[in-house]
Parts: sequence; structure tokens; C-alpha cells
Amino acid sequence: MARTNERTMGRSKGAFARKPLWYKVFMIAALIIILCLMGVIFYVYYLMSLANYDDGSDHVVQEDYFETVPVEEYTHLPEATLETIVDKETDGRSKEGITNILLLGLDQESGNLSDTLIVVTLDTNHKEIKLTSFMRDMLVQIPGYSNNKLNTPYQKGGIQLVYDVFSHNFDLELDGYVAINYNMLEKVIDKLGGISLYIDADEANFQNTSNFISNPAYRNLIPGATQTLNGCQVVGYCRNRVSLATSDFGRTQKQRIVLNAIYEKFKDQSLPELLSLMETVLPYVTTDLDMVEMTAIATKAFESGLLSSEIEQFRIPVDGGYTNSWYNAMLVLDVDFEKNIEELHRFIFGEDEGKEKENQD
Repeated sequence: MARTNERTMGRSKGAFARKPLWYKVFMIAALIIILCLMGVIFYVYYLMSLANYDDGSDHVVQEDYFETVPVEEYTHLPEATLETIVDKETDGRSKEGITNILLLGLDQESGNLSDTLIVVTLDTNHKEIKLTSFMRDMLVQIPGYSNNKLNTPYQKGGIQLVYDVFSHNFDLELDGYVAINYNMLEKVIDKLGGISLYIDADEANFQNTSNFISNPAYRNLIPGATQTLNGCQVVGYCRNRVSLATSDFGRTQKQRIVLNAIYEKFKDQSLPELLSLMETVLPYVTTDLDMVEMTAIATKAFESGLLSSEIEQFRIPVDGGYTNSWYNAMLVLDVDFEKNIEELHRFIFGEDEGKEKENQD
């Protein structure tokens, strides 16, 4: 039996040896290519496995949290009415070719309140990337809970409750989420070598004399100049909503500016630098997108040429679509949901779509 196997192997080696040179070169090259592709696939799966997977199924239900203020801070404002929103049987509006991913910036020091809520829209139909900031202080209806600010659902019920809130209040279906803690943002920026931002005089003077930049050694921003900010400085820049010039509206605008700067910096990285960055960043990221879904989204974005696009920006609520109000001893934004839903859908789904609901026909 052993001799039979030896004779068989010998004939196989002899058969390959008798093949013409072009055949041998072709087969060896094909084998090398296959091995390289397999290596790339395994490495991509390795990178994606570094992210923390959480679909919200194990979330521990929290008590209602209300960010109340002293009575003298709100009595001069009207009381919010919070218009009645008709509950919908669908998960919200969606459209083929458009993927909406929610980016959450979490503040662990405040118990995981989501103080940054930005919907990243990947439109492969028109090769567009869009960022829509949602103001944290909007008063929304939260299924199963009391009415509260938009930054509280994640803390209370995890990502599934956030999805319900977006569907219920904004008629928008979300295709996934990515969450990162503010402290981890600092590591991402430093790994990128900092990002270039313009800092006006008011912002610089405020940051240099407050504790928003946690390390005093970095409270040295140059007023009225474009400069490279490190991670600690960027986090302070993103979190500032104290001064009048940088209220929560200004803060959300700055967060979009930072995201755009990060995106531009990503585009300038070489492949080895990009892979190294991904290895650093992904362990600090939490998402409900599995490896198959992440691969599908990345493939569609690459094939459509989406990654060469400029980023468009938007904000909810729109100007003229809200009133500064109070509710349950909280300072809130009382939103005109009909107007904001119309403007939101026009921005995400396109001017020519009207009020058509593709997934509700």
C-alpha cells in the first residue's frame, strides 16, 4: 500500500514536471494570488472582530433620568407641549441604496448619556455621504418611559430603545449604530497625529481658561488661527457648550466639523497606516453590525466610489422648527416634528422624493 502511494505521488510530480513552462508559471502565480486573497480576507475579519458587538439584548433597564435645573432658570420660558405623535407600525422610512448608521458619543461620567447623536448617511445611489446632527436636548416621546430628552434613551433601554425613538419621533429607520466614549476619541485623534482646525478667539480664550481641556499643559490654543489639535484638545472642543457662542447648537456643528476633519485625515493615510489605525480604534468601538454586515457596507461604499465624496451636513431641529421651552423642570427644545421630519427626509432621501415612504407602500 505504501509503495502504491509513493508511485501515485511520483506520477503526480512527474506530470507537473512535464507541463510546459507557461503552465507552471500560471499555476504558481494563481496559487500565490489565492493565498494573498485569503490572507486579506482573514485579516479583514480579524480587524472587524476587534470591535465590541452589542445589539442591546443584554442591556440592563435603567431608571428614568431627568436633567433638571433650578426653577429660576426656566420660569421665563413657555412650557413644552410636545405634540402628539401617531405611533407607526413600521420601523420608519428607508430606501434601497441608502444606509443610515447612528454615531453615538457616550459620556461614561454621566452614566452613558448619548450627548452626541449623528446619523451618517451612505447614499450609494448618488455617491453622497451626509451627516445629520440631532440635538441632545430635544424633547421626545420614549416608548415605555416618560417623555424626556433625546440623549437619555440609550442609557435607559440601550440601542433598541434608541431605534424605537427614532422611528417613533422622526419616522426614520436606522440600519445600525457605532458608539464610542469621549475618552476613546482622544486616542483616535492622537493616533491620527492630530487634526487641523480653525479656532476663533472666543473659543481659544474659553478653552485656555476652563477645564474642558483636561490636561492643563494643552490649554495653549492660538486665538483666531488654524492649528493642529491633539486628542485632549479636540475632546474639549467637542464638549464645550457653556459659552454663549458655543451653545449646544454650536457644539453639534463643531462635532460635525471634527468628523469631517477625521474623515479627510483617514483619506490621506496609506494602507499600512490605515490598518494600524483600525487596530487601535476598533477595540474602543461598540456596534450591532456583525462582520457580514460591515463587509457588505464597506464593499458597497468602495464599489460605488463613495469614499471620494465630500461630506454634506445638516442639523435637526431646523431653524424655525423648535421653541426653547421647559418640561418637568428641564430646559428642552420643543420640536415641530412635522416640519423637521419633512426637512430631514428631504436631506437624506432627496429633493425629488416628496413625502413618499418607500417601505410603507
